[in-house]
Amino acid sequence: MPGPRLPRAGRRPHERAAGVGSGPTTKGGRGLPARGGADAPLQYGVSAILALDQGTTGSSAIVFDETGKIRGSADREIRQFYPASGHVEHDPMEILATTMAVGREALARAGIEARKLTAIGITNQRETTVVWERDTGRPIHPAVVWQSRASAAICERLRAAGHEKLVRERTGLVIDAYFSGTKIRWILDHVPGAQRRAESGELVCGTVDSWLIWNLTGGRTHATDLSNASRTLVFDIHRRVWDDDLLALLDIPRSMMASPVRSSGVVAEADARHFGAVVPIAGIAGDQQAALFGQTCFAAGEAKNTYGTGCFLLVNTADRPASASGGLLTTIAWDIGEGVRYALEGSAFITGAAVQWLRDGLGIIATAAETEALA
Repeated sequence: MPGPRLPRAGRRPHERAAGVGSGPTTKGGRGLPARGGADAPLQYGVSAILALDQGTTGSSAIVFDETGKIRGSADREIRQFYPASGHVEHDPMEILATTMAVGREALARAGIEARKLTAIGITNQRETTVVWERDTGRPIHPAVVWQSRASAAICERLRAAGHEKLVRERTGLVIDAYFSGTKIRWILDHVPGAQRRAESGELVCGTVDSWLIWNLTGGRTHATDLSNASRTLVFDIHRRVWDDDLLALLDIPRSMMASPVRSSGVVAEADARHFGAVVPIAGIAGDQQAALFGQTCFAAGEAKNTYGTGCFLLVNTADRPASASGGLLTTIAWDIGEGVRYALEGSAFITGAAVQWLRDGLGIIATAAETEALA
């Protein structure tokens, strides 16, 4: 399948960025049922939260009222592109468009105006990487998805050079094409002039949370939460900073990176043009860490296992990063203002995604349900 068509130069998905720093540069479940059918009557005297979930196979939104009740929801699939063997890409503009669309649809179905929203929360597919122009917000390449093995050769060189121990000690991760750092390097290598532009401050990068926040704020805020930052391969999970040694190892300019922030607390404000009112963005987490929190695994030793595009088992290790070995990973779970919490993670990358590949890639099935009869 050919890659996505990116917008032409000059087509601006948001207003011109304010400032040139690395940020924040602020100046001042998939498959969810559609609830409510047609747009519900407007609800007065209600406060609510809009949860945006941008995942590997689709974008979803849910509106919760102050009692925790679901008032409306919406979801849309996004396309998967396989430009070469082992390569997986998304269209960053489709990621953005579907996320904004499901947010508006969920609000309409809930019958709640955006001015009633207390906050927007964001959870996202982790590791998937976007590089874009600081001034225009235009992506310079399709998003390289977490499943993509495009940067495998870069990882082989790093391992051969003996960097595995350093990476494991500082990031809790193993050198693998799964993580964002080598994806950034791969994009800079494969887009003509990208390295020079990155070094001159023209380009920024981020995981999907950063991409959404940048666009929600019209380019004013370049931020990522600690749970997402910990999946990049260039973030020191002990000091909670971008690691200069690891950035240098991959020749990634520090100016490209988003500012790490807590998982909870107001980070920025979404522009009124998106949902009809200015709304605080007050929660960010990678999808698997969000699931750990959502399943109320707040104490050390409590765990959850998610079955979706991949399978991910996370165990809360409280305020101590557990020493991982083999294929296990140490990662930041969250920071909600009570100190950083860590998790131990085991992953199986291809589970539900294999079903989508049978449908979209090979065309063996027309619907996911057909796999039951074939099994």
